[in-house]
Amino acid sequence: MSIALLGLLLLSTFICPFVMAADGSPSLVGSASCQTCHSEQYRQWQTSHHYLAMSVATQTSVLGDFNNSQFTYNGVTSRFYRRGGKFYVTTDNAEGKLQEFHIGYTFGVYPLQQYLIDFPNGAKQVLSIIWDTRSKEEGGQRWYHLYPEQLHGVDEPELEAIDHNDPLHWTGSMFNWNSRCAGCHSTGLEVNYEPENNSFNTQWFEINVGCEACHGSGEQHLKWAEKPGKKTKTLLNKGFPQSINNLAKWGHIADSKSGSSDIYQTFTRSGPIAQRQKETCAACHSRRTPLQLSNPGHDYNDDHLLSLLQSPLYYADGQMREEVFVWGSFLQSKMQAAGVTCSNCHNPHSLSLKAEGNVLCTQCHNPSVFDQLEHHHHEGEGAECVSCHMPTTTYMGVDGRQDHSFRIPRPALAARIGAPNACSQCHSDKSNSWAQKTIDNWNKARGKQPSKHDFAEAFFDAESGEINASTALLQIALDSGQVGIARGSAILRHGKFHNADSLKATQALLLDADPLVRLGAVRSMDALPIDLKARLLLNHLEQSSKSVRVEIARQLASLPLEQLPKAQANLILTMFDEFIESAKFNASAPESQVLLGLFYFERQNYVLAEQAYLQALKISPRFESAGLNLADLYRLLGREKQSLAMLKQTLKRFPGSAAANYSMGLWYVRDRDYAAALNWLLTASELDPVNGHYAITYALGLDKLNNRQEAKVFLRDWITEHGAQPQVKAVLNSLR
Repeated sequence: MSIALLGLLLLSTFICPFVMAADGSPSLVGSASCQTCHSEQYRQWQTSHHYLAMSVATQTSVLGDFNNSQFTYNGVTSRFYRRGGKFYVTTDNAEGKLQEFHIGYTFGVYPLQQYLIDFPNGAKQVLSIIWDTRSKEEGGQRWYHLYPEQLHGVDEPELEAIDHNDPLHWTGSMFNWNSRCAGCHSTGLEVNYEPENNSFNTQWFEINVGCEACHGSGEQHLKWAEKPGKKTKTLLNKGFPQSINNLAKWGHIADSKSGSSDIYQTFTRSGPIAQRQKETCAACHSRRTPLQLSNPGHDYNDDHLLSLLQSPLYYADGQMREEVFVWGSFLQSKMQAAGVTCSNCHNPHSLSLKAEGNVLCTQCHNPSVFDQLEHHHHEGEGAECVSCHMPTTTYMGVDGRQDHSFRIPRPALAARIGAPNACSQCHSDKSNSWAQKTIDNWNKARGKQPSKHDFAEAFFDAESGEINASTALLQIALDSGQVGIARGSAILRHGKFHNADSLKATQALLLDADPLVRLGAVRSMDALPIDLKARLLLNHLEQSSKSVRVEIARQLASLPLEQLPKAQANLILTMFDEFIESAKFNASAPESQVLLGLFYFERQNYVLAEQAYLQALKISPRFESAGLNLADLYRLLGREKQSLAMLKQTLKRFPGSAAANYSMGLWYVRDRDYAAALNWLLTASELDPVNGHYAITYALGLDKLNNRQEAKVFLRDWITEHGAQPQVKAVLNSLR
């Protein structure tokens, strides 16, 4: 059970603190220190979303209607008002009762603004009722809930409206500013979490995203600027920890075959500086798990563990599904591969686009080729490059984010894999087949071959359990012409199809230069036995990227170190310490406590495992995986009554949880009450019908009660519906 839950846990990534080390390294000096010499950049910054990322709640900063306005959600009427120059809301608390709260801070500015509320334990919670700052003409100037009732409880009744018992209630850990948001909205943040009493003493140097959040400490730079002598003028990067000013010259060059100037090339660019600039932005603009204090100039893959292209974060073709904050999308693009940086399109200080419309794209792409009707076949808004190549997904109700993978629309592919596509965003009254036929006709008229996607179908087939996806996944993973994030994601997805070929491929990929490929290779081993993990990993312990090292440590947690040479065992112990340190860096997040508990469980340190699970429940009493893993630990220790009590408690909170129903079924199997077990196991399979493991367990339960024929029919029907997963097929064959 722990392995199954771990897969979900690793997707539960969160905003990481981007903070400055308090260890004697150069100090922060504040953005105001930059104004004298860099007045124009400072002025631009003051107009930016970085400047307005977080503010004290004042008459100027608060944009919402606090004139005794009301908003009703799920039967709770909240009231927003002012008193004595301060802002207040009366809304439901963690017990579901109305309570008055003081609004301390604003969060963001457009197209929405959120509000922070201080709690006695030092936590700041983000209210889930939000002010829509758009104009009335755009549908704004209103209060709305992050989880609207028409999507939670009405149009989709399986998604219930959020109440105080829900893990997504605003008083819960998922809306905790200290651990989820603070590091990317303020500068020089220190979370200062105290696990013993579950409290915070969070401090910041600047309340918003200041100059040093990106450039690093300005202390040495100020000394350089104030004493411009020969000695200080030679100071590396003028005193900053890194240079991210990467201005490149671009130009169109003619294709030697066609003579057409539709090829672009960078004439001058520093590759290392370009990468540092992108990784500086990616430190916040990515979906990842933080591993340590992150300062400008650090390698991204040392500070963060990036989420690969997995469901439900991404569609099978790599389009963003959940909010992934750009970097994982951009890594898939030809723009990233060609050396394009964030500042080629975005002013790094105002954050506005450097040009409007297609002019932005024709900095590099020849307008005589691409900004023509023969290319885009549209008038008006449809002729804009972003309309086809950067489709928009709306998050948080009103915030449209554009996909930065810069893909070509493929309506037929979208129809097959269940992904959106740019064509249907505009032509909502037309089918995907109509759109594909139209594109095919355009290509035929120009003598162009239809474009092909590199990994979408293989990823989709793998998600569907199709055994024929195995070969395609390995081909993608081993293809050095593919981008690293796709290759790492391919071998990760292959984890469910392990065979002799994949193990050989995994060994080769552990030597790959790209840390994302190595990361995917290591993470693909979750289902392998420890002896096989050891054979694959023991020769690859000295990894340059911390993200890969901590994943190796997780995979080797159950390895008996006394059987290894002392030097090798000591190296692994060092990696274990690094894993624990990284998990404790995020100690205020319940998912990190569960990750730590799973690690201690594998190390057979059951006392510390129990402490970690209990800490997760202290942080978030409604954190499902903590309850299930604690119940499993009690089961292992023979504390069956405590195990059953924890399962009942978890099921009371999550009656629709497939994992909780499955765990309860296993409890009754151990109790030899197979008839009762079958009811729970069937419910689990019905709640998660694509889970082959649940289907297998239910079928074996039927067989245990001498219902072999029924078990065979159940598995045959499952295979017809969901595909011939190897494990399911093998069990069916064993029943014949």
